[in-house]
Amino acid sequence: MVKTLIPRDWKGKCPLIALTFVMVLILVLFTSCDSLSKSSGSIIFTSNMVQITGSQQNPGFQINTEIYTMDQNGNNITKLTDTIGVYRDASFSPDGKQIVFDYNSVNAPNEGIYTVDSNGNNMVRLSGESDQDWDPAWSPDGKWIVFEVYGNGSSEGGIYKMSADGKTRVQLTQNIDSEASWSPNGKQIVFVSARDGNEQIYLMNADGSNQTRLTNDNSNDEEPTWSPNGKKIAFSTNRNGNYEIYTMNVDGTDQATLTNGTSNDESPAWSPDGKQIVFDSDRNGDQNSSIDIYRMQADGSNQIRLTNNDAEDEIPHWKP
Repeated sequence: MVKTLIPRDWKGKCPLIALTFVMVLILVLFTSCDSLSKSSGSIIFTSNMVQITGSQQNPGFQINTEIYTMDQNGNNITKLTDTIGVYRDASFSPDGKQIVFDYNSVNAPNEGIYTVDSNGNNMVRLSGESDQDWDPAWSPDGKWIVFEVYGNGSSEGGIYKMSADGKTRVQLTQNIDSEASWSPNGKQIVFVSARDGNEQIYLMNADGSNQTRLTNDNSNDEEPTWSPNGKKIAFSTNRNGNYEIYTMNVDGTDQATLTNGTSNDESPAWSPDGKQIVFDSDRNGDQNSSIDIYRMQADGSNQIRLTNNDAEDEIPHWKP
């Protein structure tokens, strides 16, 4: 007869111990799945992987970019748009129902700001026909879109914001500034300006007041974007020769490099949980000068390639 060796003080408690173990295991699995769900999601980007012949009036014109989505592992790549033209700077609205982007084609009067439903339907131009607008970005509440005006027609150039329906436009800066990004609380906007020489990163209130310079070096510091918790700003800079991804505090202190190589790493964008950053890079470029999308941890570790083709896959953004 084989006796089961159970400590004396455990007798009568085995069912309770087993139940406790099962409950802890379920809690661990649930927490892991919940953490994964928060870090997962769609990534939107533009690419010229498909070329389309031009219109009858301009048969030689070929499309340069279309809007695509994929999951965070680079799978399930889906083309959302199918209109001849150049799409850039695409990003989801805070509720994920719409996409804003700038677009130019032989059939459009000027490059302008457009929206489209998240499934690629119902494309609407928000910019006036005489306006030359690009670099759109949603406000956190989805009511406003900040963008750059090149100085065309009656516009003087600078950063503007407009209502989500395009009916109201407000000028925020007087310079040829660009690449604006809202803070998560909607109270501030970070942007790029060459007003003092080379391109540097500045900060202002959402109404255009209190414009303050954050970076001060001899390079070009570009493409600033806020972390979801509002504590960090990621940006690209060529201070080491080629472009690399950096982060800094929102007051410009504690600047740290996340990528360090001989390639150009640009267009950083945070994941909704702030744990990862997606970006584009030509580090594996071939004779066709391909650009691909990569993902890394917020500290620069674990850099993973998501797209792999001869096209230019650029300017990624995470779906909220």
